[in-house]
Parts: sequence; C-alpha cells; structure tokens
Amino acid sequence: MHAEIVMIGTELLLGEIIDTNAAKLAKYLREIGLDLYYKTTVGDNLLRITAVLNAALDRAPVVITSGGLGPTVDDMTRQAVADATGRALVYSLELEAQIAARFRSFGREMGENNKRQAYLPQGALPLPNPVGSAPCFLAEDTRGRGFVISLPGVPRELTYMMENTVLALLIERTGGARVLQVRVLRTCAVGESNIDRVIGDLMTGRNPTVGLAAHAGQTDVRIAAKADTQAEAEALIAPVETELRRRLGIAIYGFERETVAEVVGRLLAERGLTLGVVDTLTGGQIGQELGEAGYAGLIATELYNLTPEQAVEALQLSGNWDFGPASGQTLATALARQVAPEGGLGLALVGPLAGQDADNLTFIAVHDPTGLPFTETGRSFQNTDYVRRWLTIQGLDRVRRVVLQARTSPVD
Repeated sequence: MHAEIVMIGTELLLGEIIDTNAAKLAKYLREIGLDLYYKTTVGDNLLRITAVLNAALDRAPVVITSGGLGPTVDDMTRQAVADATGRALVYSLELEAQIAARFRSFGREMGENNKRQAYLPQGALPLPNPVGSAPCFLAEDTRGRGFVISLPGVPRELTYMMENTVLALLIERTGGARVLQVRVLRTCAVGESNIDRVIGDLMTGRNPTVGLAAHAGQTDVRIAAKADTQAEAEALIAPVETELRRRLGIAIYGFERETVAEVVGRLLAERGLTLGVVDTLTGGQIGQELGEAGYAGLIATELYNLTPEQAVEALQLSGNWDFGPASGQTLATALARQVAPEGGLGLALVGPLAGQDADNLTFIAVHDPTGLPFTETGRSFQNTDYVRRWLTIQGLDRVRRVVLQARTSPVD
C-alpha cells in the first residue's frame, strides 16, 4: 500500500514559508513502511484543491493533507475533501462545542468565524486536536478509492496529531507497520554519471532499491529495503552494500551523515599526522571544514587568500617559476612539499595560472613523505560557491586517499 501527501496553502507556492511539514510527513510514513509516491503543493483555490485530491485518490488509497483547516475564508480544505470524496459538508454541534471549550481554555470566547471549523464531510471520522483549534478528520471516498486524512498546517499541531493519533490509525488501516530500513553510502570527488555507469544495474531492483543523490563534490548512494522486521530489512541490504563497496572502492568515504572533513580528520588523528595547506582557490575552506569537524589542531600551517605568486614568496620556494599552465602540476607539487610539516602531509590547491586559456585549470597536489607525491589537474576554476565547494571536497579527498594509500577507484 502507498500514500500521497497534499500540502495546501498559497503561502507555500509564494515561497513565504518553507514547507517543513512535507518532510515530517515523509519521515513518519517511512517509519511505518508506508510508501510515498507523490507530493503535491496547491494554493488556496477550491477547484484546484478538489482536482488535486481527486488525482491523488486515483493514484493512492491513502491521502494526507496539511493546511487549510483554519477559520478564514481561504481555508477550503474541508469543502474540497467533501467534494472530492463525494460527500456533503455538514455542521457538527459536537465539534463546535470542542472548539468553544478550546477557546475557553485560553480565557477567550470563540469568534463567529471559528464556527467554520465545525464543518466536516458527512460521515467523516473526527480526529480531536487537543493542541489547536482546527479539528482534523478522516473521510472515506464514496467511490471506494481510499480515504483522506486532513491535518493542520501548524507544524506543532501536525506533529502532535501524527504521533498521537494518525500513525496508529494508519497502521491499523494498512494491515500493520513494516520496517523501511535505509543505508546511505557517501562518495566524493567523483561524478554522479560515473557512479551510475558502474552501479546502474543495481538501481533496477525493487527490494532493496538503490538510488543516487548528488551534491556539490559528493554523491550519496542510498539503499532502502522494506521487510517485516529490522533484521530482515538489514539482511536484504547487506549483500547489496557489499557489492556496492566492491564496485566503488575508495570512492566511498563514509556512510550516513559523515562528512569528508570528519573522516579525514579522524584518519590524520589516528596516525598522528598533521597537515600543511596552501590554498589559492577556496578562500580557506579546507581549514574551516576541518575546524568545524573538531580537527583544527591538526593544521600545522594554512595559507589562503593569496595568488600562486604570493604563495611561492610566502613559502620562500626556490626556483624560477613562470606561473604558466604547463608548470601547474610541478608548482602544486613543490608547494605541497614546502608547506608540509616534518613527518606530515602537505596539500596545495593552485590556480588559476597566468596565460591559461578559458579552461582555467586547477591543480591539486598532496605531499606524503613516505611515498610518491599525488598530483592531478582538476576542474575549470570559476569564482562560484559551487566550484569552491567542489575543490574543497576534492582536496580533502586526495589527502584521504594518500593516507589510505589507495589513490584510484573504478569510478575515477
């Protein structure tokens, strides 16, 4: 069985408020193993809300709405649900009494317009809302397509109703809760298309499923399995995770919510290593990331917000440098070696260099005193947050790979 959620309110479409309710509802449904196939946002218009609800009932036996249950003229959810489910909208004296009692608990009298909240689709099951003035309800579709549960748009009220009433109701009506277990493997410094090329066949399964989510410099690989118990779900995930790790190799840097900086900092700390950084590209994001992860003390030297020429001067790097693109890798390697603390690692992010064409190539190098230097020509530099983020992740990842002595992966 599956569900659909409908978020109601013109303020959502105008961007006046961020829709946190949709994410909450999705997580609640995931907790009980109820699949969510669609989410629709619609403004305060009776005909459009009704049309959206009819489409939702055609697609899903469970429809949950949020918003539009207030006392104002533009709160139209009650009428729209009645129209979509083929029911009349009727007045409930019992609901009126509940609303009035709620206002008295605030030391106030119920306004005349609040009586609008005492209407509900005929035959609907009222769902008392003790933390707000908007009664909720469950309305069955008269054509047998399923049912609609209507909840408030106030986040605090929606949370209370889901946790104290609706989840138990859904479990009862959908034949019991199932477990939806999710495992996220995190990769970095490789493109989403490269990962798809290597694991695309694993993304066609039905249970477990494998999917990708791309971020700047990173791609998450999500494995989701549904079963009657957590142990059964984990047993479904395990062989898929093993195969993903085999195919992606060192491209996987961690799992769940781990950041690249956390993993790199931990690796350096475990091995008693410190890091020197010269960064002409990101404005100091390498040090900032490690500091936010709690590893600022591992940075022996950090030079940033300077040009390649200024970096050579600051580090008193000997030699005659032409600062052209042909010498980019050599320059990055020399700067990484020069900035490295004794017995530690050096990282250099260098570019753009004079005389380059429109590619504006960047150069990354890691100096490891126990092995060969790691150097590469990277992406074209543009002065944007996205590119700086990509280069930050790429630089940290190259340190990680040098420490682990695993410099290439099948998806590079």
